[in-house]
Amino acid sequence: MVALADTVENQVIAEPAESGRKLATLVVVQGSDADLGAHARIVTRVVVGRDPAAELSLSDARASKQHAAVERVEGLGGRVRYELKDLGSTNGTLLNGKKVKSTRKLKDGDKISIASTVLRFSFADEVDAAFQAQVEAMLSTDALTGLLAPRRFDAALDEALRAAHHKNQTLALVVLDIDHLKQINDTHGHAMGAFTIGQVGHLLAAVVGARGTATRFGGDEFVAFFPGLDATAAAQVAEELRDRIARHPFTREKKTVKPTVSAGVAVFPVKGTTRKAIFEAADRALYRAKARGKDRVAH
Repeated sequence: MVALADTVENQVIAEPAESGRKLATLVVVQGSDADLGAHARIVTRVVVGRDPAAELSLSDARASKQHAAVERVEGLGGRVRYELKDLGSTNGTLLNGKKVKSTRKLKDGDKISIASTVLRFSFADEVDAAFQAQVEAMLSTDALTGLLAPRRFDAALDEALRAAHHKNQTLALVVLDIDHLKQINDTHGHAMGAFTIGQVGHLLAAVVGARGTATRFGGDEFVAFFPGLDATAAAQVAEELRDRIARHPFTREKKTVKPTVSAGVAVFPVKGTTRKAIFEAADRALYRAKARGKDRVAH
């Protein structure tokens, strides 16, 4: 139940009586396609901003790295309230259209505006929270491979390119696809083809690890970026993946296939300064690898 205190505009919200089943959450309801549906449960404190390490990380270029925070505060008698605070952001934070100058208390349904992004603060039960998590997973990941969804990848790459430009660092892009996938589909069926794509995606994720970010686009094509790597280092990572796939047993229902991959590498800023230019350079390198006999890396 809501406990009224202060003015309606600045009221304190006690957690619902069934707080064991009610969760305070922030959900992105307007903004970049890459962020829609992103949410965070507020256990103690949630920082919102462009920082990839933030509890609720945004791709909004106008947001500060650590833009605002929402904190759970327990007062006298165990009453709980949630407070919004701007963290010295460049463009400011709005609560229901009004600028936040210091700490503001939140109520269920409040809208928080951060640059071009709008978040809704609300209480959700376990079913609603599970639904939000499922929707976000569907929007943010590729179901077949578990890799980041392309739209989230594009936003992450744009941010990484901005950071590379600002820090005067390199950023490598690796584009790869599976050789002879059509032959696998024609011989063993599309279920085996899908299995192969999924397995390649999982192997890619394992090789990329914390060094970079990867996604699948199209049917059997993948792309990954690596901040700070030059062409030689990125080619070594691509070669590691090529070798692992060549040695991996792709076995499904007692049938085994032996796919290979070809990869192309391009580096910012040597081959271009935009996402489009870097991708096209890496794609051209991929075609050179294909032309040289496949199952190889080119840059």
